[in-house]
Amino acid sequence: MKLHHSIERRGAQGYFASANSADGFYSLFGEAYSEDKYKSVYILKGGPGTGKSTLMDSIAARAEREGIEFEALLCSSDSGSLDGIIIDALGTAIFDGTAPHCHDPFYPGVCGSIINLGAMWNEDELRGHRSEIERLFKSKSIAYERAYRLLRAAGIARRDVIGAYERAVDDAKMDSAMRRMIRQLIGRGDGGEERRRFISAHSTSGAVRLDTLERGASTTVTVSRDHGAGYIYMRRLREETHGAEMTVALDALLPELCEAIYYPGTGVLVKLADGDDYERGDIRINCGRFVKNESIRPDRAKIRFSEKSADALIEEALSSLSEAGRIHAEIETIYTPAMDFDGVTKEARALESKIF
Repeated sequence: MKLHHSIERRGAQGYFASANSADGFYSLFGEAYSEDKYKSVYILKGGPGTGKSTLMDSIAARAEREGIEFEALLCSSDSGSLDGIIIDALGTAIFDGTAPHCHDPFYPGVCGSIINLGAMWNEDELRGHRSEIERLFKSKSIAYERAYRLLRAAGIARRDVIGAYERAVDDAKMDSAMRRMIRQLIGRGDGGEERRRFISAHSTSGAVRLDTLERGASTTVTVSRDHGAGYIYMRRLREETHGAEMTVALDALLPELCEAIYYPGTGVLVKLADGDDYERGDIRINCGRFVKNESIRPDRAKIRFSEKSADALIEEALSSLSEAGRIHAEIETIYTPAMDFDGVTKEARALESKIF
């Protein structure tokens, strides 16, 4: 698993702001980098291998030296690259605004600014590789399209499982236990903000999960997945605690669901877990006890089929994403030599002086 080193910097919190999901490329960029939240938003433009991650990491390094906390948002396709840096204390965000998360300023010149690193490549040199570049970009697109078809099919299978458990859950029993846990650990909030992020990704280097929320939690509640029952519990918990300040980690395959919720006011993390990870929870919630056996029994064979199908489809999707990553690396070997990285360094220093 390859992760960009910025998330290991002192003061960093690592997340994803997008996902390769059953619904295609799912982006939270509009809310994560909203110009309504920050006084300065810098949008980087430029192709692969043009130094966008390097520039953003230079800002992260300066924040670390200054002792300022920041969010490091990794690329959900290539977790070894950065998609963005958010420094709340300075009211600043900087992120990659190129495809597939194309983004332009809402308030140009007032808050949002474009930094075009593409102006620093040698176009004559790149034109000499046109046929190769076209071939590679087309091949990369084909690999991504196949991955998304497979993830879409996996999502259908996973939703089939969750639907079966929706029909079999003892609503009163689940809600009663959940509300008791809320009273004991979380409490009720009013006017708190729900911040949505991803901590998992289907990436070109495989399935990736970040431990950001675990690092900040003082109490961890593990919720057994129990196929679809765990997702149902998490959805209802999110609805029941609406109004509390929380970070909601959306599910990377099905973003309408969530895999974890962190409540910073109490330091409580509630997350889906399996096996040893489930057993390590300070408090454990076995969702199997909320399922009515007589209701789920007729669907067990169908559930097993859908679960196996989802797992196999995701595995094959990851294989296609790996192929896309290999092709992307080839593309970067063409673009990188054509770049004026002295110019990128100067741009980074100028941006650093503006931010700090």
